[in-house]
Amino acid sequence: MNKEIMEKRKRYAIIDYRMDNPTRKSLLDEGFILIDSFKNNNVYNAINGHVDISLFYNGEIFVASKESYNYYYNALSMYNIDKKIISGNTYLNSKYPKDVRYNLCFSGKYSIGNFNYIDEKVIEVVEEYEKINVKQGYSNCSILAVDKKSFITSDSGIYNTLKSNGIDVLKISEGNISLFGMNYGFIGGASAVYGNKVYFFGNIKSHPDFKEILNFIDYRGKESIVLGDGILKDYGSMYIVD
Repeated sequence: MNKEIMEKRKRYAIIDYRMDNPTRKSLLDEGFILIDSFKNNNVYNAINGHVDISLFYNGEIFVASKESYNYYYNALSMYNIDKKIISGNTYLNSKYPKDVRYNLCFSGKYSIGNFNYIDEKVIEVVEEYEKINVKQGYSNCSILAVDKKSFITSDSGIYNTLKSNGIDVLKISEGNISLFGMNYGFIGGASAVYGNKVYFFGNIKSHPDFKEILNFIDYRGKESIVLGDGILKDYGSMYIVD
């Protein structure tokens, strides 16, 4: 595909409906068409707009929670996005672990999550990929998948599990990421990856481990993109569709 066609190709980003305006503008400047997430009143306020709470995406198929399915089906249809979307088997609930049914980290090689809690439809669409079971239910929030085989997390349990499986992983310190009304958020929710770019919601240099994070990403041939100022913000990542 030549450069001219690539430049004309539409790219969509499904983002937390509460995302701040400077970050939105940065995404628009990057060429994305923005689609606001479903506001899920079944879960607590801090995560009710998080993309990876109500929706799972493996790059080809979307799986939406039962209560958000119609919203996302209509959104994809409105923008003529030619991706399959199916409804999961479960509704979400504010009581953990009933709020993590769709929160699975998918890298294109590995599926990482607590498979005791993941919705059956999500499990079906990742059946052919290697599964790594972890205790942490909020796995996608907790993990930045830099590429298919390289990960960043502050969660000790996830880090130890990945390390014991011989998987490339960087452990960073907890905290230093904001999350609506909570003590702190997580690196996976404060970032997203598209092609050779790793996007951060806020300034990565606000994080005490930013040098290690940037070096880890750079070593794997990717570019870090700062989308806003100040502390990183956990928006439940974003799903990018082209």
